[in-house]
Parts: sequence; structure tokens; C-alpha cells
Amino acid sequence: MSVLLGACGETLLHGEFGVYPSKGTRYALSLTRTELHIQRLVPKPDTDHRTVVRLIDVVGCCTLRSPTTTNQSAFFCVYAYPLKKRKVAVGSGRARQRTAKTFQVDSAECYKDNLQVAEKWAAAIKCLVLGIPISSETEISRSLLPRPRRLLLLLNPFGGKGNALQWCQSHVLPMITEADISFNLIQTGAAGMEGGAVALDGRGVAQQMASGEDLDSP
Repeated sequence: MSVLLGACGETLLHGEFGVYPSKGTRYALSLTRTELHIQRLVPKPDTDHRTVVRLIDVVGCCTLRSPTTTNQSAFFCVYAYPLKKRKVAVGSGRARQRTAKTFQVDSAECYKDNLQVAEKWAAAIKCLVLGIPISSETEISRSLLPRPRRLLLLLNPFGGKGNALQWCQSHVLPMITEADISFNLIQTGAAGMEGGAVALDGRGVAQQMASGEDLDSP
């Protein structure tokens, strides 16, 4: 029987999980085609308030395992970059800020069964983020997902006042990894580029790429 969440439509998945780091807190999760609803169960809240993660803000979801081999729990982590208010020099503005929510699957006694549940949730979230249609009747598994995407990153380490490499490592690479995109990172001047490419530099490299100029040229 399908569960409905108001105007959000059919609930595709529903479950109760812990969180990481574990503090004895339990949450009920409900996944619709557009949102992930998170409601605390333990400790019982004073109100029916729930956190809603819009899937349009989600970049990826992955499964994890505890570093402790005796822990039979599996985990899945949801990475999102929602728009949030922030104070600026004049007035206020909005910017995307990273959030990572990790949930602990521990209903089964063995890791294999818990991992199966975690992988199902991760696959469902990825399908919705990528626009792959699923329903409550769909047999959800990783087989529904396309092959991971690949990117070629061109980096000018002298760009951005010499901070391009640091900015790439602290901002760009984590987001690409969270989105399950594999990449090759090379400095400008390398040949043999194929597929998608992201230029991490000022306007110069982008103009050279668009015009087909040799990146070794001055």
C-alpha cells in the first residue's frame, strides 16, 4: 500500500534509521520523487517538525561501512548544497552551502542485509537526482543507474592569484567525488583531451578551449 505525503506525491521508500555519529537518535525517512523527509523519532520531539531535503539540491549519495569490523551496520550519506541565507558586507544574500547527512542501517543482524537496504536507498536517490523514473513498484537496485560519468579537469595552478589548486582541492574535487563522477586532473598544456572538460582558470583558458588554440601557446 502506497503512503502519501500531502502534495509531495507518492512515497517511494520509507524506513527508520540511526545517524552517524551515533547519539542514540533515530529518524524516520520518507522519499518522494522530489524530496527526502527526515523526522526525528528518538528522543521524541515536542513538535511534528521535519527536515525536508529537496532532491534538486542533492548532488549524490553513497554507501559507507563502519571502520570497526565488529559493527554490522551499513550507512548511506546524502550530499546536498541547498541555498541558505548569509550575511554580506551590504545587506544579505544567499549562497549554496554543503550539507552531508549520514544514516545508519542497523535493522538486520548481518552487514550484508544492512548493506542491501543502504544500497537501495542510495540507488533510489541517485535515480531521482539523475531523472530516472521510478515508482513504489520499481525493483530498485544499482543496475538502474548509468555508468559513472567522467570529466577532464584542466587546471592552471597560477590562476586565481595562485590559489587555483587549493580552491580546486577544497571545493571542486569534493563535489565531483560526491556526485560519483570520475575525473582526470591535469595542468594546462596537456594533449589528448576527450569527453567533458572543466577549465579551472580565468577567461584565458576558456577562450583558448573554445577557439581550439594550442594550450601551450603563450
